[in-house]
Amino acid sequence: MNRDREMWRMLVLIAAMIGGWAGCSWAASDAPPARVAAHDVQALRTLVGQAVTVSGRVSGTGVSGSSGHQFLNFDNREFSVICFADDLDRFTAGQPAELYKGRDIEITGVLERYRDKLQIRLREPSQIKLAGAPPDQAAPSGSGRVPAAASEIELKKVGPNTWLSPAGLRYQGRDPDGRTRIEHVLRHARDIPDREGSHGVFDGGPEAVFGVIDEAWRNVERKRIRPTIEGDRSLYTVPMSRRVGYLGGRAGASRGHPPLTRIFLVIETETKNVITAFPR
Repeated sequence: MNRDREMWRMLVLIAAMIGGWAGCSWAASDAPPARVAAHDVQALRTLVGQAVTVSGRVSGTGVSGSSGHQFLNFDNREFSVICFADDLDRFTAGQPAELYKGRDIEITGVLERYRDKLQIRLREPSQIKLAGAPPDQAAPSGSGRVPAAASEIELKKVGPNTWLSPAGLRYQGRDPDGRTRIEHVLRHARDIPDREGSHGVFDGGPEAVFGVIDEAWRNVERKRIRPTIEGDRSLYTVPMSRRVGYLGGRAGASRGHPPLTRIFLVIETETKNVITAFPR
């Protein structure tokens, strides 16, 4: 009897241990990705094959002339982010090489080794986010920068280099420098301190830009705001009744980066094709 009781106790103990190990294994598989800085090469090398979140400043970007793949590079030169050309259509807010150049980011994905270099493949926008504006691009002290009170919207791709907003605005074609209209407008999502003259900058970062522009266009339609016509372009100055950005560039810096409460919107006459838009 005692022997049977001891055997039973041993079986219970073994079952509990197995259950504990299984629980630990499950917990480990559900744990959030390890977080590591892009400059910590030693730590990165130990995490190959695992899901990780890497943070750091994108020091440079590139686009392959043959494949169209885009690259986000960091100072350590041993780690990079690659976005294959086939995945670029998912990035309706702008191309990664343009959108994240010079920005502090967090990228989550499986860390891979390719030709003795480390990389994460960027497949969709949900993998990457801004970790905070770099010091040289942060809002100047006292500027009172605040998020724009507009919801993030999704642009629908309706053709090559063509996107449609919920308000019916169309971003199509390229500007004289070869940027898509999306990329052109997103240049106003951050300050360009060395730009001659003034540079209107949207509050709220890239995520808020197109929602604010849609709101401005709805104000045009609702209030029947008349444009100034210049050739084939219609120029609208739309009061927004609140701050939507600030004045950047060298002119903005010299004036203490004053807040801006209007949107300047340039549309092809008798269409809804956006040429440019920015706070003014």
